[in-house]
Amino acid sequence: MTLSADIDRSELSVLLDIRHPAACLAFHPAVAFAESLGIHINWLPLTVPTLNPPTQPREDDDRGTRHRRHRARAIAREIETYAAAQGLVLRDWYRGGDAGAANLGWLWVRDRRPDRLPSYLAELLRAYWSLELDPACAERVAALVDAQQADGASFLDWCAAEGPPVAAALAEELRERGLFQVPAFVVGDEVFYGRQHLPMIRWILEGRSGPVPI
Repeated sequence: MTLSADIDRSELSVLLDIRHPAACLAFHPAVAFAESLGIHINWLPLTVPTLNPPTQPREDDDRGTRHRRHRARAIAREIETYAAAQGLVLRDWYRGGDAGAANLGWLWVRDRRPDRLPSYLAELLRAYWSLELDPACAERVAALVDAQQADGASFLDWCAAEGPPVAAALAEELRERGLFQVPAFVVGDEVFYGRQHLPMIRWILEGRSGPVPI
């Protein structure tokens, strides 16, 4: 399998890291957004640093340390608020680790059953954030691939041999484009970080007619 990011040929590309809460919170709004416009999203995995938990206060904390702690707490409150609004279960916001197998499953389904990719991603995110899935476990990911009728057994063979170089090449392509955070929304040569930009993206995709949504 050879793989391209296909960003230049797509109306809208959305990059997510399943380990990042902001990416999880962006998934369902992005799906609804695309459906409302009748467009297809080019979904791509992008590995970024995960969130750091707030530090415990110390007597010798400087101003910068206190600011980072307050910001981390504010981010946590925002995640809690929006997860509840979407009816999502997000456990362990600061969970890290390797998501390589999950991302390889993503690329496999993207290539073999692109029509099933949103379904795969929805289940991947649900299982990861409910702590049911080790995203580094190829066998567990193969079961998710099978559920999308994308041949989990062949995926395991690909995952063990050809898959990692394909994923590495795609990651390098995304790095060369300067993409560094999630969720990232790419429209033409413009990049927007965060689901709050969906009104602006809609305005662009609808021909930039009418007032700018700012």
